[in-house]
Amino acid sequence: MTSCCFDLNAIFGRIETFGGPKEVGEAIVQTITGSGKRPNVKGTLIQANLREDSNKKYYTLEFQVESPTFQRHNVAVCCARGGKLFTLNAQSPQSIWPMVKEDFYKIANSFSLTS
Repeated sequence: MTSCCFDLNAIFGRIETFGGPKEVGEAIVQTITGSGKRPNVKGTLIQANLREDSNKKYYTLEFQVESPTFQRHNVAVCCARGGKLFTLNAQSPQSIWPMVKEDFYKIANSFSLTS
């Protein structure tokens, strides 16, 4: 599991500046797979949802990334505030996804920016 914070231009203070959940999810998958530059790496966006909490919008994204050497399943959450993009990503091998799916969604749904 990883959590990151990226500085953005102040103009990008809201997550919807980047598009809706589906557009953001597709862009993330495309970035991970190298936009076709890595032909052996394939990505699939499975679902993209919006969650609102205390006037903050969170995008929850589920996607798979696979190549001849690995198969991974991810649940990520993205939120922007005050010119920063905050992300949380949990990933597992595809083989154990059914065992960790519920826990990953609990983690994703608990992700929230405070103060």
